[in-house]
Amino acid sequence: MTTRSAPSATHILSSFRLRDFRFLWLASLGFSGGMWVQQVAVGWLVLQMTDSPVALGATQAARMLPSLLFGLTSGVAADRFERRPLLAWVGAVSAVSSAGLALLISAGRVELWHVLLLTFVFGGCRAFEWPAAQALVYDLVGPEEALKGVSLNATASRLMGIVAGFAGGALIPAFGPQGALLMMAAGYGIGTVLVLCMRPRPATARQAAARLPFWRTLRGTYQLARSNRRVLGVFLLTCCGEVFAFSHQTVLPLFARDVLRVGPEGLGALTSARALGSVVSSLVLARLAYFPDKMRLLLAHYALYGLGLAAFALSSSFALSLVLMTVIGVAASSLDILQQTLLQLSVGDTERGRAVGFWVVALGFGPLGHMEIGALGALAGPAVALTANAALLLGVFAVAALIARHHGAVDWMTRTPTRPDR
Repeated sequence: MTTRSAPSATHILSSFRLRDFRFLWLASLGFSGGMWVQQVAVGWLVLQMTDSPVALGATQAARMLPSLLFGLTSGVAADRFERRPLLAWVGAVSAVSSAGLALLISAGRVELWHVLLLTFVFGGCRAFEWPAAQALVYDLVGPEEALKGVSLNATASRLMGIVAGFAGGALIPAFGPQGALLMMAAGYGIGTVLVLCMRPRPATARQAAARLPFWRTLRGTYQLARSNRRVLGVFLLTCCGEVFAFSHQTVLPLFARDVLRVGPEGLGALTSARALGSVVSSLVLARLAYFPDKMRLLLAHYALYGLGLAAFALSSSFALSLVLMTVIGVAASSLDILQQTLLQLSVGDTERGRAVGFWVVALGFGPLGHMEIGALGALAGPAVALTANAALLLGVFAVAALIARHHGAVDWMTRTPTRPDR
């Protein structure tokens, strides 16, 4: 049984005093290393196999579709079952799936449907990982340190992204995509072992919730969205972000090959630059745990994301594109962290997994954006497609900002924890 002491509210690294949080943070390094390598390796593999922006969009859509299909179910699972073994199963399935794809490539038997199917499996694992991992962070650090804990755990993902992006891009010319995918399998395997080293105490409230029938719990999830406008508001904003912002990942291989002409190594460098920006964002937000206007902070990063995408679409310089991709990484990470934190601060202990489940469902709307930007990229080129999505994202920011201003709703989605006495 793990006893949680109260971390210092003023120390950015105070959560690391908790043994289980350290293990979770290290496991996040392994899981995230696998995720970042996958983005480089699978994207380049599909581009080599098909030379089609539409196929790239379909691959990204396959990765995000499980979020739409299983998001609510994964949130209910995170509330009903122990989160540690759930994470361990996710890691094990991801490791086996990535190793299987590597073997298919090595044997010369891989086809596009294999890639789409296993990418769908990877996406399903991520759909179950997110609610369990984020709710487990909250379990370990408590409500006062929620933003700090989520930010620090996100930092693990982004730190590994810097290394994994470069490593994935370097492994492809030397060993082919299968070499990068074996690295992905190793990351998930190490993460699984670290998760099993944790010993979190069971939550009494969740034990009571687990006695409820599964379908009754799932029905209560829909009622949560209807009755809690904070949850609904974050859900809608996240849907728009997934469609118009995060879909930029579909056209990155095209920019690397056709616009910037830097090959898989350059694609890895762009991925690492985005991860570097995410690290900066995570550390800054960890210092802003008690920032009162989290809604205003969220909207500001929607504007930053749109401007960053528009500038990247117009850039033909690799050096400038790396800088802009770092800015995009700052905005992307900030959206993720703030959305997850606002959701968890808006509900009770027995509903936090389901609240993050809504966020996962919102990610499931990403396939619309990936298919749209892939099709538009095939018709008009990646620069035009990315510029159009940037303009639409800035429109979302403008509408949301007007609604917040007219309703006096700066605190519409904020329930900031009271700063504890020092």
